[in-house]
This record gives sequence, structure tokens and C-alpha cells, in this order.
Amino acid sequence: MSGLKRRKRMTGMMNRAKVYIRELAERLEGLDKLTLILAIILFAIGIIMVYSITSISIYNGVNGDPSNIVIKTLIFGVIGLVAMVIILLIPYKWIKNLSVMAVVICPLLLLFTLMFARGSSSSDVRSWFEIGSIKIQPAEFVKIGMIMAIAWLFDKHAQKGVYYIRGYKKTHWSIQRIWQSFLGILIYVGLCSGLVLLQPDFGSALIIGLIGLIMFLATGVQWKIFKPVFWIGVAGVLVVGLLAAKFFPYQLERFTIWADPFNHPKGFQNVMGYTAIALGGLGGVGVGKSTQKYGYVLEPHNDMISTILAEELGVFVVFLIMVVYFIMATRCFLTALRCKDRFSALVAVGVGAIFLAQPFINLGGASGAIPLTGVTLPLISYGGSSLMSMFLGIGLYLNISMEQFISTKRLKEQREQMIKTKVVPLIKE
Repeated sequence: MSGLKRRKRMTGMMNRAKVYIRELAERLEGLDKLTLILAIILFAIGIIMVYSITSISIYNGVNGDPSNIVIKTLIFGVIGLVAMVIILLIPYKWIKNLSVMAVVICPLLLLFTLMFARGSSSSDVRSWFEIGSIKIQPAEFVKIGMIMAIAWLFDKHAQKGVYYIRGYKKTHWSIQRIWQSFLGILIYVGLCSGLVLLQPDFGSALIIGLIGLIMFLATGVQWKIFKPVFWIGVAGVLVVGLLAAKFFPYQLERFTIWADPFNHPKGFQNVMGYTAIALGGLGGVGVGKSTQKYGYVLEPHNDMISTILAEELGVFVVFLIMVVYFIMATRCFLTALRCKDRFSALVAVGVGAIFLAQPFINLGGASGAIPLTGVTLPLISYGGSSLMSMFLGIGLYLNISMEQFISTKRLKEQREQMIKTKVVPLIKE
């Protein structure tokens, strides 16, 4: 009897495996190959630039291994690609289940970082955990978790038909009513952004806030609903700005440096970045021929990689890279428009928001268009956490795009079947 049960169990597992493989093959037809190819191209450019920058002796010593940092980048990239494949292969319904967990995990992870992460010897920044020679920055993964959490919250509240606080009398105000409104989601986004800001990581906090704003606008919210939320958000930004100016005065100093970097005592980083871009011109000086990477531009392989990119490959190539980011963001937004459910549409919008916001902040700061802040260039800058989280986000989007494709295909087949069964041709005798 036990042998019969075992055979039945094995048969059931094999049947489920066959169904999964058949459905997976069907879903893979909808894989957004262009976005995947563009992501790999950006990663390849990043590998070349990281090696060009870090292969010199200033990073490795006279007898050091010039390929040390680029090997780490390749390892992180491979881990990220494997995670991306796993995410895009798992069933879509699992994504929603993980999103429920992300609502709780994101703030707890940021709080855990504040409590237990250590700053470097030169600063009190508590943004990462050190595991040997590897640094893990939780805020990078929280960006992806926040996309899932915000999408789930918006979808859940929209299903209930609760968008804002309808009554303004004291008797109508309650914690449950606030949480079931857009105000509750705004508070949640503000809480996570605030926890990142306290690390302090102004760049990541800004990106999380922008992702939340873009996803909020993507819900099609009317101005009469958005107006109070908008002013509450503005007030919150002003309060956070005042607190940051008091407790983290160097954050306010970013603006004074940006206003006149050439005459500011701490404007060296900005000026050297501008110099690198100017030296590169339109066509660049050639790969490996940068002079600014020799200690003039600080963090040239990380937050300031766009300046060396402009110096070696030229401003025209930087422009093309920005076009690639725009195409990837547009692909995400177009997929969102075709999605049949609100959750998947908002996830696609959130991933697209990263490809809009993060390159703009990185290149804007490097070029002097906005105050300089520490934000990586997606898929190009060195940074294990940033690289792995970006591949996770791409895997999330690819899963959504495949689900959208298969849903549309099945809907089309159902309509064709209904037409066949309901429309009977008239036969003349």
C-alpha cells in the first residue's frame, strides 16, 4: 500500500511539473527581450568602466591585483542575474504573497539597519553591514521591496473603495480610517524614507519618495483627492528638510556647494566632475585614458562613474545611455498600460520609475544640474547591493510582462471560443 501511495505521489509531482513547464514555456513567449538585452548591455559597459577606473595602482597598490574589483563586480552581477532568473520563473501569484511580507519587512529592515549597522571610521553613516570585505546596503533592496509594498497597499485599498478620508469631523477620524486611505500609504512611504534619511542616505530616501510619488500618480487619482495629499507631502518634506538641516548640517551644505562650487571650500568634488566631463567633450579621450580618475574625482567607480564615463567615452555616449534608460522605463510603463490588474500595473510603473529617477539624480548631480548626492548609476556603477537589487527589479518586471502577455493571450482565446460557439453560420438549402 505504501508503494502504491508513493507511486501516486510521484505521478502527481510529475504531472504538476509537466503543467508548470508547459505554462512556463507559454509565458516565456511574452518575455521582454529588448529590456533584458539593454540591461545586459548596460552591465557590460559597467564592467568595462569599472575595470578601466580601478585597474590603476591608486586602487590596488603597486603590486596589487588590477582585476580585484572587477571580479567582485562580476560575482555580484552573476548573483543578481541568477536572482533575476529565479524571480521571473516563479508563479505570478507568489509575487503578491511576497508583497504582503514586504509591507512589514521594509520598515523593520531599515530600523534594524539604524540600530545595528556600523558607520565607517571617517563618518557616522549607518547604511551598510560589513561581512568580511563585502558591504551589504539594505536600502538598495528596500527600493524593490517598497515597489511591491506600495503596489499591494494601493491595490488593497482601491478594492475596498477607500481613497481618502471622507469625513473631517473628529468622530470620523480613526487609526483604521487613516490607514485605509491614501494618507496611510503616504505615511508609510514617509516613514520608510525617513528611516533611510536617518542613516543618513539622502539619495536613497529621495529615490524612495519619487518612486512612491510616481506610483501614486499612476493610480489616476483625481486632483481633489491628490490636492490634500500633495500639500501634506510638501509639509512633510519641509519638516524633514528643517530637521535634516539641524541634525545633519552637511546635507544643507550640498546646496551651498552646488550654488557656487568654484568658490566653496568643499566644492572640489563638483569641480573635478565638471572638469572630467569637459575634458571628454563629445567623443571622449578613449577607454582607459582618463586623467581625473587618478585621485581627482572621488568615488569614480561608484557614485561619480558618469563623469569618467563622459571623459573616456564622451558626452554623446552618455546621452545614448540616458536614451537606453528612457527606453527601459517606457517599456515598463507600456506594459503597465496593458496589465489587467492594478497590482501588476503599479509594480511595472515602480520599476520604470527607478530607470527614470535614479539616472536623473546621478547624472544631474555629476553635471551640476542638481545638488550632488550619493546615488549609483543603475547597472553601471560598482556596488554589489545596487547591482543585485537592480537585477531583482528587472526580474520582477519581466515576470509581470510575461503574466500580462499570457493573460491577454488567454482572454483573446476565450473571446474567439465564444464567437465560435455563439455565431452559427446560416446554411442555405
